[in-house]
Amino acid sequence: MRVGARILKTGIALILALLVCQWFDLKPPVIAAIAATLSIEPTVYRTLKSLKEQMEANLIGAILGITATYFLGAEPLVVGIVVMLVIIINLRLKLESSLVLSVVTVIAVMETTEGSYLYFAGNRFLLTVIGVFSAAVVNALFIPPHYERRLFKEISETGEKFSILMRTLIHSEMEEKVFREEKDKIKSNFKTMDQLYDLYTEEVTKLRKFTYSGQKKRVIFKQMMTVLHKEMDMLRTFERHIYSSFQPGHHLFPLIQSQLEALTEYHKNILLTYDGILKPREDWHLPDEILRENNQLLHSFMTLYPEVKDTPDPKDDGQWRHLFPVVAEILEYANQLERLSKLVHTFHNHQGEEE
Repeated sequence: MRVGARILKTGIALILALLVCQWFDLKPPVIAAIAATLSIEPTVYRTLKSLKEQMEANLIGAILGITATYFLGAEPLVVGIVVMLVIIINLRLKLESSLVLSVVTVIAVMETTEGSYLYFAGNRFLLTVIGVFSAAVVNALFIPPHYERRLFKEISETGEKFSILMRTLIHSEMEEKVFREEKDKIKSNFKTMDQLYDLYTEEVTKLRKFTYSGQKKRVIFKQMMTVLHKEMDMLRTFERHIYSSFQPGHHLFPLIQSQLEALTEYHKNILLTYDGILKPREDWHLPDEILRENNQLLHSFMTLYPEVKDTPDPKDDGQWRHLFPVVAEILEYANQLERLSKLVHTFHNHQGEEE
């Protein structure tokens, strides 16, 4: 099990909150620790954004808790009603992310005690504030997130998985159950990529000067994800059509196999070029051999139709109709890869330019 940065930052924020309470002799420190744990966010931008919301929600909970206890007491029924009221107010003000912290504040300030109640409630409110600020400081200063690196790694690994699945599919080398399990794993990778892309976008657009380089990277990452989605569409199409009616013994099948292997290898090379491992090509267009096989596949497919449209054997026409979406997916996949190649080529040629 790997300890992630967020787990580590949660522990550091908790320690900081407890140390501040110890330095100023504030009790019970557990309230500050709980507030710090609830306030950790995945990005610095979200930390600064949520800080305002958390303080508002915290203040709402403290004011209502203090007022209700002063006039009505701290009976269980009163506490329950105040908690429900705080939840309603937070939802109306769209402070859902800080709802738990607000409820914690209500319960903390409404706990009965001897002596000055206002002093006691203020102390509890201060403890939650210490916890919130401890989380904000740790999130802003310690282990800053590197979502660009994580996003590219996720894209590269998912692309490699697609390459393996596509190769085993067209050569019929993988058991069907294993194939479906691997495909389901890739689906979960898409959710991770979408989350990382959103976090990366916040990181480069909200807290930094939005440079030409940053803008191009966003577009490139978006196209990288579009290519992966196209690969998933292609995988579904092949799974649905190529073995249902289109026979592997057909004379076009070797050409399809060859073209898919060339395209997946081309995709891998584009990613390696973006990562600086391979030198950029002189131009961004599809390589001649891929373009030549694309044209050959399209020509062979189109010339096949006159041969099967009037055939007495319905299987021949059925194979052509099932072949149609397969060829269409291959050609569109090539188009999306060419667009990605153009973006990567432009990025390397203009690296360092700023608007």
